[in-house]
Amino acid sequence: MTGLRERKKQATRLAIRDAGMRLFAERGFAKTTMDQIAEAADVSRATVFTYFPTKEEIVFGDAGLAVAALGGALADGAEAGTIATVRGWLGELEGWIEPELVLQLRLAREVPDVGARRLALYGAIEGVVADALETELGERLPAQLAAAALLAGMRITEETAVARIERSERALSPEETDALLDDAVRFAEAGIAALRAR
Repeated sequence: MTGLRERKKQATRLAIRDAGMRLFAERGFAKTTMDQIAEAADVSRATVFTYFPTKEEIVFGDAGLAVAALGGALADGAEAGTIATVRGWLGELEGWIEPELVLQLRLAREVPDVGARRLALYGAIEGVVADALETELGERLPAQLAAAALLAGMRITEETAVARIERSERALSPEETDALLDDAVRFAEAGIAALRAR
C-alpha cells in the first residue's frame, strides 16, 4: 500500500506534467517556461526542477523510470524470456498509447532536444533488451539485431497509433493497443527464430 507521502509526491509529479503538457500544446514548447509550468501546477519553480530537471523530461513523464523498471525485470532473469517480459512491460505502461502521444511525437519532430530525448529513451530500452537477449541467445550481434527489430516495431506501433488517433480523434481501445503491440512482438520473435535456425 502506498503511503500518504508517496501519494502526494505522485500527485505533484502528475500535476507538473499535466500543466507542462497543456502549456506545450497551447503556447508551444519554446514559449513555455519552467516558471509558467510551476505557476500552472501551483508549485514552486524549485519543485518543478526536483521532479523534472528539463522541459524535455516533462514531455516523456515517467519514461525514464519505466526503462529502469524494465532493466530491473530483465536483470532479474525473466523466466518467461526476454521478449515475453518486454511484452508484459509494454502492457503495463499506463497511458503510453493515448491521445497525448500525438503531442509527444509532434514535439519530438519539431523540437530537436525533445527528439534527442526520445532517441535516448529508445536507445536505453534497446540497450537493456539487447543485454538480456545476449544472455538468452549467447551472442551479442544477434541480440542487438533482435533488440533493434523490437524497437523498430515499437516505433511503428507508436506512429500507427498516432495516425489512428488523429483520424478517429479518440484513444485506441485496449484491444487495438494490444493488437499493435502483439504485431511488434511477433516481428521480433520471427527475427529471433530466424537467427536461432541459422
